[in-house]
Amino acid sequence: MVTVVEVQIHKMPADFAKRIVENAEKYGVVNIDLENRASLLDDMLDSKEEKLQYAREKMKEGNVDKAVLVVRDGRGILVINIEDVVEIRIEIEDYKSILEQLPR
Repeated sequence: MVTVVEVQIHKMPADFAKRIVENAEKYGVVNIDLENRASLLDDMLDSKEEKLQYAREKMKEGNVDKAVLVVRDGRGILVINIEDVVEIRIEIEDYKSILEQLPR
C-alpha cells in the first residue's frame, strides 16, 4: 500500500516573509536550519535564538529570491533563499496563522 502525502507550497512576497521572520517567536519556532555557502559562521551557531538573529541579519543584508511556506504532515516550514547564497528553513508551530495572513 502506498501512502500519498499531500504537500502544499504557498509562495509569499519577500516583504511578508521578512515580517514573519522578524516576528517568528510569535508563531512558535520549532527548529531553524541555515546554510550560507559564502560563510562558515552558520555552522558555529548553536541555539535557535542565535540562528534566528543570524537569519534576520542576512535578510536585511540581501535580497530575497524566493520565500515559500511548505506544509506537509501537519508541519509548516518557511523556506527563504537570499541571493542564491543563503537558505533559511524555519519550522513554525502556528503556520496556520501565517496562511490566514498571507496576501492573496
